[in-house]
Amino acid sequence: MRKLLTTTCSPDQHEHDGVCCKKCPKGKHVLSHCNKSSETKCESCAPGFYTENENYIDNCLPCRSCDPHHHLETSKNCTNTSNRKCGCLKGFYCTQPSGNVEDSCEKCQAVQLCPPGNGVSAPPNSTHDTVCKRCPSGTFNNETDYVTPCHAHTRCLDLGLSTISDGTTITDTKCGAFVSCCHWIIPASLWAGLILTLILIFIGVVCVKCKRRRKAVITAVNFENFGPPALPPDVIKYPGSAELQTLTLNKTPCAVEVDAALEYDGVSMNMLSEKCATFSIPDTCMTFLSEPFRSEPFRSEPFRSEPFRSEPFRSEPFRSEPQEDDWPGL
Repeated sequence: MRKLLTTTCSPDQHEHDGVCCKKCPKGKHVLSHCNKSSETKCESCAPGFYTENENYIDNCLPCRSCDPHHHLETSKNCTNTSNRKCGCLKGFYCTQPSGNVEDSCEKCQAVQLCPPGNGVSAPPNSTHDTVCKRCPSGTFNNETDYVTPCHAHTRCLDLGLSTISDGTTITDTKCGAFVSCCHWIIPASLWAGLILTLILIFIGVVCVKCKRRRKAVITAVNFENFGPPALPPDVIKYPGSAELQTLTLNKTPCAVEVDAALEYDGVSMNMLSEKCATFSIPDTCMTFLSEPFRSEPFRSEPFRSEPFRSEPFRSEPFRSEPQEDDWPGL
């Protein structure tokens, strides 16, 4: 309802021709004002125009433009209820904020670039310039920009490298080739290998000599322990009988084993070895077999040249031992 102006209009109304008329909401403008017979008519803003508050204006406000020639760019687009916001291009900062638009800029300026030997202490933002600082000792910066801080020099020794030249405020340390922290390892390894080889050779020679010496000792001991076997009583009684068989082979003392099937006192002994006794007569090997023990004719076998193997004297089963009454003249 329109209202005749008799008092002050309310905040959501405005006075037109003595009548309090209702304002248009934001995003719209007045198409026709109210009168005594009609209310205010409103219309939405066209694209590129806006009203951001309740109003009673006849036309919407045009949105501002962000001119790139002034180093501006759009930070927020225009709507029918808000104006366009402009910000500075990259590498610029705002030196003159917009008075009627929040977070918008009217004028921008290029940020400062930190030269080599100086690093960025505080990077620029939309409203502040770059803060540069001289690189302290042990650091450097060889870039010209507004983002690079000072960097510490490379520690070549920590990387196992040699140092060719020290760093400055604008150059890094120059490293060379790899440096071995233990240069003595290779010579020491070679000497250790040589010494170990000599030790192994020495141990091998000692082992061979000990083995040969041990074989010689064992052979000598076995030869000393060798003794003639016990002879049957009849051989002892009649050492010159025709039963004595003498073998002379290669003129070398030897011991010959003869296998025969023997029978004595009704007991049959098969495959019993009768040992040959080697006497101290040089170049002679004699075999003694008595008649009672022989069940088949004596057969001599060709002498087989084998390594001499002496055994300690052992009394074998069923061997006849001389008795006291068997000795002649006793």
